[in-house]
Amino acid sequence: MSENAPLRKFKPELSYMNIFCALLVIFIHCASVPLGELPFGERAFNLVFVPWRFSSFVVPAFIFMSGVKLFQTDRKINYFKFYLGRLKRVVLPYMLWVIIYLFFFINHDYFDFSWELLIHSWLRGDLVGHFYFVIIIVQFYLLMPLWRFALRRINPAPAIAFSALVSIVFGFNLLNMLNVIVPGYEFEWSDVIFTKYLFYWVCGCYAGMNYKSFKAGVLKNKLLITLLFLIFASLDIFLAHRTYSTTAGWMESVHIMYCVCAILFFFMLFCIIAGSREKLFIITKALDAESYNIYLSHCLIILWLNDYMITVMNIDDVLIRFKYVTLAAYIGSAAFWLLWWFIKLFAGKLWGYTGMRLRRK
Repeated sequence: MSENAPLRKFKPELSYMNIFCALLVIFIHCASVPLGELPFGERAFNLVFVPWRFSSFVVPAFIFMSGVKLFQTDRKINYFKFYLGRLKRVVLPYMLWVIIYLFFFINHDYFDFSWELLIHSWLRGDLVGHFYFVIIIVQFYLLMPLWRFALRRINPAPAIAFSALVSIVFGFNLLNMLNVIVPGYEFEWSDVIFTKYLFYWVCGCYAGMNYKSFKAGVLKNKLLITLLFLIFASLDIFLAHRTYSTTAGWMESVHIMYCVCAILFFFMLFCIIAGSREKLFIITKALDAESYNIYLSHCLIILWLNDYMITVMNIDDVLIRFKYVTLAAYIGSAAFWLLWWFIKLFAGKLWGYTGMRLRRK
C-alpha cells in the first residue's frame, strides 16, 4: 500500500444509489402494514407484495456500497480515526435511536423498561426489524484490518468464490448446523452474524479496489445485465410468492442471484444517470448525507401513525392506513432530516464567519 496513493474521488452514482436504496427501505417497512393483515393471495396483497419483494435487495446493496467506498483508495488507514468516526457516525446514532424506540414501546405498553432489555436491544439489533443491518455492518468495520490485509493479497476470483460459499453454508445454514452439532442449543445471534452477507462485502471491496474497470465492465454489458435482472427479478418474486407460507431453503440461492443482478443493474442505471456529473444538486446531497438518519428513524413514524389510526381514529381499513403511513413516512422523515441538514449547514457557515471576524479583530 502506498502512502501517496490517491484519495477517494466523489462518485455521484453511489450517492444516487444510496438514496434510492434508503427510499426503498421506507417502502419495505410501510408494506409490512398490509402484508401483515391482508389475506395471502388477495389482489391487494399481491399488488403490495410485488414491489415489496422487488425491494429486498437493499441491505445487500448497502453492504456492497460500503465495501466499495472503503476500498477506493490504497492510502493507509489511521485506525483510531476510522473507528472513532464509525463510533460517532454509526454506533452512537444507532444507540440513541434504540432508546427513542424503546421509550415509544414502553409508552404504548408493549413492555416495561429494564437495563437488560436496553443492553440486549443495543447488542442484538432486534428491537425494530431494520436495526439488524447496523449490527452486521459494525462487524465488517471491526474486522477492517483483516479485510485490508487479506483482500489485497488474494486474487478476486477465488476470494469471491470462497465468500459465496461461506455466505451460503455458514450464513443461511448456521443455525441448522449448530442444532446438529449441539442438539437443543439455540444460538440467538445466527441471523445477525456477518457471514450471511460476506459475499456482498467482498464483492464491494474488490469493486472499490478496481473501480474504473468495474464500472467500465458494467457499462459495457448493459444489455446482458438488464436481461439477467429482469429474469431473476421475475423468478425471485414469483417463487417467493409461491413459497410465502412455507420454508424453502433453496430460495436463498435464487435470492442471492437476484440481489447480485439488482445491484449491478441499478449501479449501471445510476452510472448512466450520473454521466460525467461531478456535483450533486443540494437536495440530493442533503438526502445522501442524511440517508442513515432516515434509515434509523422512519419506522417510528410508521409505528406511531399506524397505532394512532387504529386506537384513536378507529380506521380498520388497512389499505387506507397503508396510504397515509406511506405518505407520512416519506414526507415526514425526508422533510425532518433535510431541515436538520440545512440547519447544520447554516450553523457551520455562521460559525465559520463568526470565527473569521473574530480572528480579524
